[in-house]
Amino acid sequence: MKWSHIILEGFCGRKWSISKDKYLYRHEGTDKPSIKIPNPKYDPNYKTPRKPSYCKNKICYTCYERDCPHLATTNAGDDDYKLFFESWEKKHK
Repeated sequence: MKWSHIILEGFCGRKWSISKDKYLYRHEGTDKPSIKIPNPKYDPNYKTPRKPSYCKNKICYTCYERDCPHLATTNAGDDDYKLFFESWEKKHK
């Protein structure tokens, strides 16, 4: 049986919402200023969700273990994998 490590990047999405900002900004290019446009999904009654009781104010295994609804993950970049496996090989030679 073969196995490998899975490296994920984690982010807290508790304070992310398309509904909280009155305006959005559209970028037309690096040499032009951003254009301020009204946010059609803006909700003036939006409130940031409460912090879970188990929250440690940082991304950690508890977020994953408790299946936190605010935890967002993505695959780590190739550089992160390379760095991890180089470190692993040095320790296990």
